[in-house]
Amino acid sequence: MFQKDTLYITDSVSCRYLIVDLPVTHFNRDISADSLWSSTTKSLAPYPMGSSSKVQNSPNLLLSGIILTFLIILIIFSRELISALPAVFKSIFSLKNHYKLEERLSLSNMRNIVFVISLIYFPVIITIMADNFISSEFGIYPPFFLILFFLSLIAIGVAKKLIFKLLSWLNRDKYTFASLEKTGFNHVIVAAIVTFPSLLAKLFNPELTEETLIYAMAFSILPIYILYIFRSYQIIIGNRFSPFFYILYLCGAEILPIVLLAHFILSL
Repeated sequence: MFQKDTLYITDSVSCRYLIVDLPVTHFNRDISADSLWSSTTKSLAPYPMGSSSKVQNSPNLLLSGIILTFLIILIIFSRELISALPAVFKSIFSLKNHYKLEERLSLSNMRNIVFVISLIYFPVIITIMADNFISSEFGIYPPFFLILFFLSLIAIGVAKKLIFKLLSWLNRDKYTFASLEKTGFNHVIVAAIVTFPSLLAKLFNPELTEETLIYAMAFSILPIYILYIFRSYQIIIGNRFSPFFYILYLCGAEILPIVLLAHFILSL
């Protein structure tokens, strides 16, 4: 029979927690340090290495500051949110509504602002819901994870932007690929909205595990992503491109940036 125990290891410059599973019989006798490490052992640093006692709470303060900044951004751009969200929802259910949205320049600009807010929303909401899970499973402090996640989304966006520019130049067709890009904006905004109930679920039911909430968010985003793939198919085929071109687009513009970014992160 195994029992979970937490060990606190410290020296003059750092400290770490080791969460280990040991047989109950081992609690009554001395064991070697080498036997502490196994596939189930988790190592957790409660605060950055080398930090003094005054800095130990800085990650929490930093995270609180980032969340407060995000709330201020929501208040500042509340007019854009109120004006753009109804049009974005309509564009999800009809491609014609998407084209109507793009024809209204002021509304389209508001939608672009809401899209940027949505990119900030995803790292913030995941960090709020799964800060302990992030620390224990990945060994990353939540504020640093939030920043890294946001930079990753920016990197994917820049990569897709460059791919759209290249495809527009090769095919001499700016309209089709601009429509694909703007359609992606709309679906990202809707994906941000449909994941919000996961945060409410944690507030009303604290017993839900953080891992469960992350899976709930992923499954709620999946239908929106499938709908986006279908809309991109409609746009490409509707502009007289072949199905083979759509497959190439899907691999190059949708899958390749994510795969390259995931490979880069895993290789760190």
